[in-house]
Amino acid sequence: MSDLPATTAPATPATYDREKLRLIRDMFAKGANDNEFGVMIELARKYQLDPFARQIWLVKYGDSPAQIFCGRDGYLAIAHRSGQFDGIQSGSRIEDNELIGWCRVHRKDMSHPFEVEVYASEYSTGKNLWRDKPRTMIQKVAEAHALRRAFSISGLYSPEEIDTGDRPEPRYVSEVPPATPTACEVCGVPVPEEIREKTKPHTDRVLCVEHFGEWWNSRTEVSK
Repeated sequence: MSDLPATTAPATPATYDREKLRLIRDMFAKGANDNEFGVMIELARKYQLDPFARQIWLVKYGDSPAQIFCGRDGYLAIAHRSGQFDGIQSGSRIEDNELIGWCRVHRKDMSHPFEVEVYASEYSTGKNLWRDKPRTMIQKVAEAHALRRAFSISGLYSPEEIDTGDRPEPRYVSEVPPATPTACEVCGVPVPEEIREKTKPHTDRVLCVEHFGEWWNSRTEVSK
């Protein structure tokens, strides 16, 4: 199928002042060099993705080139803004002892959906969430593939698609630990001193990167 614009109307690029750019770099692009951070910001502007809502972020793995990630909510935000999004179905199945993820994305301006099937054996690391929730993970991979094709999204990948080899184990908690001066007051995750110093000019609350992003986004919505 031919390439199609991600939106049917010209996008309004997000604009960031120097303070916000510094905050985005400190919170969502840790360790990136100037070129890597510049690419992330350009992609955020092009696709109108909000770093503070965790729709786009960057991860630096050692000396390797930085990887720019887009979450499923980011892909869906692009799809909805297009005005042509007409629904999505996805799931997984076992066939010949192979776990397969599938996704079907519909556009209002097309008679046939974009359909994708992906094999867990080509993506699974066998660790972390791939070990504990393989169906969920391969379904997310299929959704990312289908949404990218349907709305001509390039330069962005979901973290489920990338085998970094050194992602930390996920942290599971049955309840939020008691608040401390150095732990996130929402989820109890320890917040490094460097992050606390970066967020202190904006709020007296102690928040991890994820919940600071949620707080910032809600603050922005209220001020509109």
